[in-house]
Amino acid sequence: MNNVTEKEELTLQNVPKAVNYLINEIAEMRVLLEHIESQLGLGVDKHRPIGVEDACRILDQTKNGINKLIRTNAVPHYVKENKFYFFEDELVKWVESSRVKTYAELHPSRNSFNR
Repeated sequence: MNNVTEKEELTLQNVPKAVNYLINEIAEMRVLLEHIESQLGLGVDKHRPIGVEDACRILDQTKNGINKLIRTNAVPHYVKENKFYFFEDELVKWVESSRVKTYAELHPSRNSFNR
């Protein structure tokens, strides 16, 4: 069973060999998946404290813009020892909460398919 193209009938005698083969294949797939996730930035913990600079990057704002959002309590943030902190996942949820509905969502009976 070392070669994928090799076909072998599954019997009680070769079940341990087959199981071992599958375990090794799964382990290799897991390593590949972890590599792909790290390359794409997936699987990274987004609930970790970040500073103002990272919040500026995520929200595409200047420091003055972020400070205004903080002063007006418009953006979720935390204060510890006179420093401001954010959580990336909370910032993304905050932006997502402001989603504007499309015309088709606002007027489902007027979509182009019914004309």
